[in-house]
Amino acid sequence: MRFESAKNYDEFAVAQKQAARDLYHALFQYVKRADRIYEIGCGSGIFTHYLLRHFAFRQLFLNDLYRCPLMERYPSQIGDVCEQEIPSNLDLVVSSSVFQWIVPLEELFKKIAAALKQNGFFAFSMFVAGTLWELESFTHQGLPYKTPQQIKEILFRHFDIVEWKENFCTLSFPDCFALLHSLKQTGVNNLQGDFRLTKTSYRKLDESFDGKYELTYRYGVFVARKK
Repeated sequence: MRFESAKNYDEFAVAQKQAARDLYHALFQYVKRADRIYEIGCGSGIFTHYLLRHFAFRQLFLNDLYRCPLMERYPSQIGDVCEQEIPSNLDLVVSSSVFQWIVPLEELFKKIAAALKQNGFFAFSMFVAGTLWELESFTHQGLPYKTPQQIKEILFRHFDIVEWKENFCTLSFPDCFALLHSLKQTGVNNLQGDFRLTKTSYRKLDESFDGKYELTYRYGVFVARKK
């Protein structure tokens, strides 16, 4: 998500904010201080602000595909985390609403485990299967969202899961245009692949909602410790 071109991201990122809040509450039960923290996909700083307000740390490293204002204050990496060298000897790695974009997730989790100290924590939220099902039922396509069980199976290879939960956020809109505008502002949508939004397909999409313009975001929150 290129945040410099999506000025209203925080206004529309309701589901992302809820996922970040749930992640904070889950993590804070186990970690309140971590000397070296690395955040993957800090974006506009929705979860970063929880780190700054509530966690004691000595070093905070930020990563994202594009530069954001917060990166001026902390050591940062610009680019795909899968292609970056993650700092070593980390106490905590966090990420919120990012990993649904990453394939293969297995390789990244292995890389994160290698960067963490023994018994270091790895905590994240990510959108899971069932997200934007309202669109997928119409377009018959979407991101290959993983199920919580699939995510846990990947985690178990390198981590002990100390807590996890699944939750959802349903957003309502006055009309189809507002719904699509929200998707555009947050960069999350299922309108990709062979599907093209034309006047005809827009009208059919509008009709598919039957006057009830809602989008559901399902997400998992995971707190794990390196084995």
